[in-house]
Amino acid sequence: MKQIKHITILLAVFLLTACAGTATNTETRADANQPRKGLVAFPTDLKFADRQIEIPDAAKYRYTLDNGNVAYIVPDHSLPLVVINVQSRAGKYLLNPADAGLANLTASMMRDGGTRTLSPEDLDEKLEFLATTVNVSIGNTSASARMDSLSSKLDESLGLLFDVIAEPRFDSQRLEIKKNQFIEGMKRRNDDTRTIEQRVYTEMRYGPGSYRSYQATEAQIRAIDAARMRAFAAKVFASPNLVISVNGDVEPAAVVTRLNREIARLGKAVDLPAIPTTASPVAPGLYGVNKDDVTQTRVRMFHPGPRRGDPQEFAIKVMNDILGGGGFTSRITKRIRSDEGLAYSAGSAYSLGIYYPGVFLVYFQSKNPSVPQASGIALEEIARMQAEPVSEQELNTARQAVISVLNERYSNASRKATAFSTDDLLGTPADYWSDYEKNTSAVTIAAVQQAAIDHLHPDKLRILLTGKLAEASKGDGEHGSIETVTGLKMQQIPLKDPLTLEPLPLD
Repeated sequence: MKQIKHITILLAVFLLTACAGTATNTETRADANQPRKGLVAFPTDLKFADRQIEIPDAAKYRYTLDNGNVAYIVPDHSLPLVVINVQSRAGKYLLNPADAGLANLTASMMRDGGTRTLSPEDLDEKLEFLATTVNVSIGNTSASARMDSLSSKLDESLGLLFDVIAEPRFDSQRLEIKKNQFIEGMKRRNDDTRTIEQRVYTEMRYGPGSYRSYQATEAQIRAIDAARMRAFAAKVFASPNLVISVNGDVEPAAVVTRLNREIARLGKAVDLPAIPTTASPVAPGLYGVNKDDVTQTRVRMFHPGPRRGDPQEFAIKVMNDILGGGGFTSRITKRIRSDEGLAYSAGSAYSLGIYYPGVFLVYFQSKNPSVPQASGIALEEIARMQAEPVSEQELNTARQAVISVLNERYSNASRKATAFSTDDLLGTPADYWSDYEKNTSAVTIAAVQQAAIDHLHPDKLRILLTGKLAEASKGDGEHGSIETVTGLKMQQIPLKDPLTLEPLPLD
């Protein structure tokens, strides 16, 4: 009883306080022009300074290292931590189809296969003792070896990073374990529609002969040996193809000295071939990959687009934000997800290419029977973007959203270092980011509609369905089939055997 009485008293006090607050707020709102007193702040009272986005000068952080390599060093003494990322301009594009799987296995073994002087177990133990992490990855057009360390352990940690880069052991026992792990992962290639969709989409976008589409067979993984990995690693991490980013509790002059000492251990690079710049996408059409055991189907609609530097680049960015790239406020997301409840995630992206042509992409995942309805909505919104001017509110919201990327890009030392090194690797023009806000703010309603007319091509869409095609194609009986909605005939793409990559019989 005492406890109930105590709770009742507290509740009464809370209600009296709330009522008093309500009365005060109501009374205050009655004369909004009068200055308000007390500690309560109202949104209309808040004053903000004009937003200033400062674009730092990358040249102030750039250092030329020995043998033609480059480093960007951004000190930050707030914590006793250092991050060093050794990036290379080499990647999977150096390989041919027979080498599928070599890059990923090499990267994994560089870290996990030990070094010339340390067994895999000793390397793991030493890094753990130092509280240091080292990771290696080799991507399509670049590679990276990253180290996170305490600043007090920088010398020893940096030495281990370059042990991994310059003198990997590729331990035979660990290699067999790693191969078996890779093959076990390959066996699950057809288990999830996400991985199936990404694999098929990549091949449809770039062509089966592109290095971006390479998939390894079990036989190819089994055939990889230490000699092939060592030769590839030496080619990837060689001078003068390195761009190194450093951020954290460091003094630039001391770091430059340390990096030059370690870089001396690396070999000289042969002239790298140019990164390919052409793709061989499939013809426009409707394609499907069948997976009978799922209740939802994934959909991607895409077509090639322009490269970065196109005169309409910023209008394209704003246009896409309104169409489907702006989250819950964008048209495709709002109609498919919020209004109709047909998909949890739906939207669009328009990536302007660096090496390859860019791509316009609409994506969603929906219950099998609602796929045609959701697809029809996406196509309607593409057509509406071309036919009607956007509203002033949509334009202003989208421009601010596009500009907002600058708020995070240079917000701390880590992001600055990453931005500088990435721009160097990609050859980003010096004035690209300094003019980014100005160019985005200059986009008009007319420019958005013109960008949609010039760079959205409904007749050139490649539409990929990955899921239970019988249900997804037929639809719900009310909104037509996928073929009637798109006006296209379905072409089925077979799944491939996960270990041999031989096409499997169509269902």
